[in-house]
Amino acid sequence: MSPVAVTTFSGLWKPRVTNKMHPKIQSFDILAFFQQLSTLFRAGTPIYDAIVMSAEQSQSIKLRDIILDISRKVAAGSELNAAMSSHSHLFLPEWTEIIRSGERSGQLESMLGRLAAQIDSANQLRSKLVSAMIYPTIVLIVAIAALTVMLVKVVPTFADMFATMGGELPGITQAVLKVSNFLQSNGLALFVGIFVGVFSLKRYIRTPAGRKRFDRLLVSAPFLGEVTVQSYMQKYAINTALLLRAGLPILDAMQALHGIYDNSMYKQAIQRVCHGLERGGSLADGLEQTGLFTAFVVGMTRTGEASGELPSVLDEVELFYRRKVETVAERLSKSLETVVILGMGICVAVILCSVYLPMFSMASGVK
Repeated sequence: MSPVAVTTFSGLWKPRVTNKMHPKIQSFDILAFFQQLSTLFRAGTPIYDAIVMSAEQSQSIKLRDIILDISRKVAAGSELNAAMSSHSHLFLPEWTEIIRSGERSGQLESMLGRLAAQIDSANQLRSKLVSAMIYPTIVLIVAIAALTVMLVKVVPTFADMFATMGGELPGITQAVLKVSNFLQSNGLALFVGIFVGVFSLKRYIRTPAGRKRFDRLLVSAPFLGEVTVQSYMQKYAINTALLLRAGLPILDAMQALHGIYDNSMYKQAIQRVCHGLERGGSLADGLEQTGLFTAFVVGMTRTGEASGELPSVLDEVELFYRRKVETVAERLSKSLETVVILGMGICVAVILCSVYLPMFSMASGVK
């Protein structure tokens, strides 16, 4: 029998059967890892082989190295959740708790499937929020650039003409010329000042006091605070339901939930809830006492505790807030877009009036 010939391809029409690698770790890479791991487990692949095959399929160079490190630890006798915990910057505590519960209960396959679905849901919501803000941001940048060009390049051209006209210029023209002269003389210093201000603000936010004030502003600002609070309610519902289905007691689920929040106020709130549960209190009472969870979440949690169907009730809460976050984000995006366009229109109108008013005055004065 003759050997089988291997077909080779090259050039523009080469089939895309190889992965396009990239150095960083993106949210899609983590989702793909859990989805592949879940699929391989359902197919009966041994845990070590499944991890190695998932690493080979990863398009992230950095994530592939991390997954291979996890496979080595598993091969040495470590549990999967413990191996993942050594990379806590990448795998969140609630994820490893879910995997740990799945390993202990023998339901790792189903837990991985639910975890992949939860990560996918979170990524989709995050993508919608980012997409909602992209267009207003682009419009704002274009508006600032256009106004800067008009003030630095266009207005000075007319300023030279006004200087040869003589006479007193209208107040609006004088104001625009002052702004134009200021940008020409101090534009670089202004840019550096903004850069230094943003850099200093970011460093201040990293301090405990600065972070606390920023987190408080984040949940109390108009529109933005509403989106933030509702997204936190959605996070609470979806993650708590998943942790409870993994077999964790309510107290352990709340302790695992502590790592989900990047807001210091909600981190402290979850700690207070845990202290209340340790003293024998209910979850709903603990949430209500923090003052950071909505009445709807508290009421539905109380209903779930009373009926013994808390995970199912929290699924309804998660769906409700997911829709609310998407709606509010869309409304916020449209509001910002309207404000930016209106502001740019007013600024352009002011500049045009400042340019044409002296010309009309000169024309009307000609005999």
